[in-house]
Amino acid sequence: EIMNTKAIWESVLNGPKRQNFFAMLRAHSIVFTENMVGGLRPVAITAMGPARFAAMKEDIATKIMEKLPTIIDQSYEYSTYALDMENTLCVKMQSLTKKEFERVLHPVFEEDEFTLVVVGAFLGALAGFLQMIILYTD
Repeated sequence: EIMNTKAIWESVLNGPKRQNFFAMLRAHSIVFTENMVGGLRPVAITAMGPARFAAMKEDIATKIMEKLPTIIDQSYEYSTYALDMENTLCVKMQSLTKKEFERVLHPVFEEDEFTLVVVGAFLGALAGFLQMIILYTD
């Protein structure tokens, strides 16, 4: 299996767009903390001061970002079930046009494209040669 929950999370956490994910996670963590404090925000700011309150939200976001890679494996089974990836991929792949499907497959074959062309040319020449022998020899 290429597309599985573990591979998706590995890509999210370690792939080229990881900074974008962690920036989004940080922003959502800060909003989550604000929501959890809720109506007690004025009390918290008065007690802690605005700078310490802001630092606390940043600390919580940092801890979430640090811990997530170490605990995400606990969510694989649920994520696979919730995303219903096998069925979702089947439905989405079947709904692609021929052109879209080709664009999905092209990167898979792109690195072996030269080899495929050479092998195809060789097999075509071999088939033509055999056909010539069969048709024109007595």
